Amino acid sequence: MVRRLATIVSLVAMMVVMPAVGIPSQKASAQDDIKIAYVLHGLNDFTQTIKEGAEDAGKDLGVTVDVFGEAGFDIPTHQGFFESAIQAGYDGIVVIPNGGDPWNTLIQEAVDAGIPLASSNNTALNSKLDLWVGQDEYNSGVLLAQEVQKQLAAAGVTSGKVVVGSCFPGNPVLDARSQGIHSVLDPAGFQLTQDQDTKLDNTENYNIWDSLATANTDAVAMVGLCSLDPPNIAQVKERGDYKWLGAGYDLETPTLDAISSGMIGVSAGQQPYLQGYLPVRALVEEIRSGNKISGWLEVPTDIVTAANVDQFKPRESDAAVQKQYYADYMKEHFADLRASARPYDDLRKPPGGASATPTS
Repeated sequence: MVRRLATIVSLVAMMVVMPAVGIPSQKASAQDDIKIAYVLHGLNDFTQTIKEGAEDAGKDLGVTVDVFGEAGFDIPTHQGFFESAIQAGYDGIVVIPNGGDPWNTLIQEAVDAGIPLASSNNTALNSKLDLWVGQDEYNSGVLLAQEVQKQLAAAGVTSGKVVVGSCFPGNPVLDARSQGIHSVLDPAGFQLTQDQDTKLDNTENYNIWDSLATANTDAVAMVGLCSLDPPNIAQVKERGDYKWLGAGYDLETPTLDAISSGMIGVSAGQQPYLQGYLPVRALVEEIRSGNKISGWLEVPTDIVTAANVDQFKPRESDAAVQKQYYADYMKEHFADLRASARPYDDLRKPPGGASATPTS
C-alpha cells in the first residue's frame, strides 16, 4: 500500500507539471490538444513494441500519447499509474488490465468520470471495458500446438510428455492459450503437464526452465506461454544439449535468433505494435467524432518457424520497416475500425467458441 500511494503521489506531481491536458474527454474536439495515457502492464522488450506502436499513433494522429509502465509487471504499481491518469484529466486512457478482475473497481471509476477507455493484450471481462485489441488467444494456442505436433511428427515423435510453462498462472489470456494447446495435443496422445509457474522475473524464469528440464528428461517438448520463455528455453536446451522441441510466444530478436539456430522450433507472434497503435487510434477517433467505438479489434497470430523466420526479422528489428509494414496492413485490414470490430461479447464465448484468427 505504501508503495502504491508513493507511486500515485509521484505520478500526480509529474502530471501536474505537464502542459494542460485540456477539457474533459467527452467534450474534446478535433481542435483540442488531445492527450492519451497508455498504461502498460510492465516494461520489457515485448512491451517496448507496444509502446512504439502507441507513440507512432500519437505522431500520426497529431495527439500527445504518454506511456506509463515499470519493469516487474507489478499490478498495484500499474494501478497507481491508472489512478493518476484519471486524476490528471487525460482525454482517454488505454490500459492493459493484467490479471483482469483486480482492475474492475478502477475501471468503473474512470467510466464514472466519463473518460473513454480502451484495452489490449489482457482482458478484464467482468469490468465495464468494451473495447479490446488482441489476438484470439485460444486459437493462437491451437495454431502453436498444431505446428508443435507437425514438427514432432517429422522427427518421428507421436506421443510423450510436453511441459507447459506460464509466467502468470490464472491470467485469463494465458489460460486460454494453454487450453488451445491442450485441445490439440491431448487428443493426439501427448501427456501435458499442468501449467508450471515460470515467473515474470527473467532470472527466475531461466532457473525454473532449467529445473524443469532436469526434472523432465523424458519430455519431448517444452512450451512457454509468455514472451520471456522462448529465449530462456533456448538457453537451457543449448547448455544442456537437450533434444526436446522448444516452443513459445512472441517474436523478440532473441527468440527469432533461437528459431534460426534451431533451439526453438516455433513461436507465435501476437502483433504488439498493433496492440499499441490501434487502441490509441480508436480513442482519438471516438473523441474527435463523438461516436463511441466498441468491440474486439482482433489482430492476427503469426506462426514463425525456421522456414519463414527470415521474413519476420526486418519487421521486428527495424523501426522504419515495422512502421511501414503496419501502415500498409492497417490500410487493408483496419481502414474502418467500426467495420473491422468483432462483437466484444465474442471474448466471453467458451474456449474454442471464437472464430479462427485470420492469417496475416
